[in-house]
Amino acid sequence: MRFKRFIGLMAGALALVVSFGAPASAAPAPTAANVVTVTSANYAEVMEISRQKLVILDFGATWCPPCQRMKPVIERLAAEYNGRFLLGEIDVDQSRDLSSRYNIRYLPTLIGIRNAAELPNSRNVGYPGEARLRAWIDAQLAKG
Repeated sequence: MRFKRFIGLMAGALALVVSFGAPASAAPAPTAANVVTVTSANYAEVMEISRQKLVILDFGATWCPPCQRMKPVIERLAAEYNGRFLLGEIDVDQSRDLSSRYNIRYLPTLIGIRNAAELPNSRNVGYPGEARLRAWIDAQLAKG
């Protein structure tokens, strides 16, 4: 309970610092083929997909304001990039084992995965706004 409160406070503080003045974007519904909810049950399957293309794991929570602001934007980008990457959404409250596996400390956290391994320097913590999010995605795609 203390950990959840701490994460909530950190997420709120991070939201103020990172997204101050960042406009929210209206987002059309994402293409279902480019977005998947990742759980322990389908994690191995998602890692197999990472052998063919980039997988971006999005660790977030329903109670996290920056996560909720970023969610429609990154889902729209997943649709716009037309299958160049798979967005794997992970609810940290539902999949604590995956949060522990990746040592998630702050929300939201994005991690680029290729060949079932985390790409070097691929973590993005917080919601930096759409332009910087798009640049981060492009940088992950450029890694291979």
